[in-house]
Amino acid sequence: PQVPQVPRLPAEPMAPMPPAQPVTPASAPQATGRSLTVRLISEDLQVRGVQGLPAVRVVRGQSSVRTRQDGQNVEVESRLTAGEFHGFSFSLGFGNDGEPVELEVPVDMSCELKTVSGNITVSDITGDVVVRSVSGDVDASSMAHLSSAQATSGDVDLDKCLVDGDVISKSGDLDIRNSTVRGMLKSYSGDVAVLNTVLNDTDVLSFSGDVSLERVTVQSSARLKTTSGDVRAELDQHDVMVDVETRSGEASIRGPGVDVEVQRQRIPVGLATVELSVHTGSGDIEVRLT
Repeated sequence: PQVPQVPRLPAEPMAPMPPAQPVTPASAPQATGRSLTVRLISEDLQVRGVQGLPAVRVVRGQSSVRTRQDGQNVEVESRLTAGEFHGFSFSLGFGNDGEPVELEVPVDMSCELKTVSGNITVSDITGDVVVRSVSGDVDASSMAHLSSAQATSGDVDLDKCLVDGDVISKSGDLDIRNSTVRGMLKSYSGDVAVLNTVLNDTDVLSFSGDVSLERVTVQSSARLKTTSGDVRAELDQHDVMVDVETRSGEASIRGPGVDVEVQRQRIPVGLATVELSVHTGSGDIEVRLT
């Protein structure tokens, strides 16, 4: 005889599952401190000051760097680093460029930024800032206290910066705009161009490059000097003591009540309340006072 089948109860419908919640990405790593030191190799570096930000934030390039706290100093270092050489981090292998590194920092943080071959872009910081690259370019804007900006073979470009120190490139060009400079602008073989800027007790030097000033105001004094390059200075003022000297070139000075061509002369123009000294070895000099 057949065994009677036990009737099966109908399966209950499954309760609908709630939709999966979207995964919130982890916030960028942050580190608190009063100063920041960055040492990179081939990675490009971008640092931007942000009002109200309480800590350093790694926005991009987390995989390229190591971050650590040393007292009140935040240190960000390339993962390619193998040691130190003349104040720069270096690696035995430069084959693989790291991901570009982007940092946001409190606006009043002091920063020391160094790269070997990467470019450096820094902006909107009121704290003391030092920038240095070997073969990368340096681009700084809206800086309230730039103590030093140096590149060995790269260009240095400054816009809306208050410079109290040295801006130097060995073989690159210097381009300074809409800034105030107290200190030294120097390029060994590159050109130096200064536009719409105040020079306050400033030396502007180039060995074989040209020096060009346009819509510049001198406070106290400015000294322009080249070995073989030309110098052209257009000032937005005319009460200037002009001291020019060229050994084998020509010097022309034009302004209210003066229009001369000389090789070596000291000429007071107007009240002569500030001094502009222009010297070159074999180049020409052109001074325009408005």
